[in-house]
Amino acid sequence: MKTKIMNVKNVVLASAVLSLFSGVAMADVKIIGKMEGGLQRKSNVDGTHLNGVKDFGSEIDFSGSEDLGDGLKAIWQMNNNVHLDGAQSGDTFASGDTFVGLSGAFGAVKLGHGINAYGDGYWKANFFDVGDHGPDRGIGGVLGLGDAGGQKGAIKYETPKFGQFNAAASWAAGEKGSGNTAGNTWALGANFEGANYGLHAGYSRQDLVSSSTPLTNVGHATDWVAAGKVSPLDGLTLAAEYNRSTLSATAGALTGTSFVVPADPAAQKSLTLFAEYKPDRFALRASATRTNNYQYDSDKRRTEYVLGTSYDLSKRTALLAEYLRSKVNSDDRASNELVIGLHHNF
Repeated sequence: MKTKIMNVKNVVLASAVLSLFSGVAMADVKIIGKMEGGLQRKSNVDGTHLNGVKDFGSEIDFSGSEDLGDGLKAIWQMNNNVHLDGAQSGDTFASGDTFVGLSGAFGAVKLGHGINAYGDGYWKANFFDVGDHGPDRGIGGVLGLGDAGGQKGAIKYETPKFGQFNAAASWAAGEKGSGNTAGNTWALGANFEGANYGLHAGYSRQDLVSSSTPLTNVGHATDWVAAGKVSPLDGLTLAAEYNRSTLSATAGALTGTSFVVPADPAAQKSLTLFAEYKPDRFALRASATRTNNYQYDSDKRRTEYVLGTSYDLSKRTALLAEYLRSKVNSDDRASNELVIGLHHNF
């Protein structure tokens, strides 16, 4: 009964939000999104299997702007995750990248969450589901902690475009203690976009704080990312992304996560290669990831291979199939996943 009541409340709230977008204001508001899901067959490293319906990341997004004059605009976005498979725990308004801000000749300033300037996942070959991973990272990755830039309130500045170049910087409040016990994160990112190629670089640093009281600073985690893509032929795009993660030796005192910090954390180094060939409606995709010192452990390595294909039934609808195989050298078995499904955007 509680679930039904909550669903009714969500419908009423959605109707109220949509009613705000009627009339003259509709010209400045966009409603976009995607619905995608399919059948899943997954084999885990412990020998168990999972069969069922899986959502691939469906969402409904609202965005808009208002012209304030003299080249200044108010801008906003609200990203909302939805699930076709009934996994409703994260289906709330503003569950994804959400912000409000100002833009003009100076660039843009945004306040919200999910607006980290780091910029990993520069180009991921347009995989729909299982291949949407890329290189392993520490912050917001193997550490098992949500990065402050994605989970807490943040402020982000984006420069205007200088020819083919632009950059961004962000600061996010960890909202734990004060000073170096707050768990704050800051990040930098830069892009250069050519006619048939692009480059990206980013840096992020997060203070690590114990979850026990009194709160104590136990070091920091950093990530570096470098990525590039090139389209040498019509329909063919190749890309590479490299992520280097470091962890303070004092991070062994980190609590509040199931991740066990090695006594002498090694720099985690992860590289992913991507390829997509899509001459028309039919597409082939592939990626390969190799991570050395996985989870900051010098004895661990992880490899991942992904193959995917899709066929566009229209400009907005596609059939898809993707297969992933992931193996950590310390595990006896590899994990495998196959999905077959449907994508529709609006």
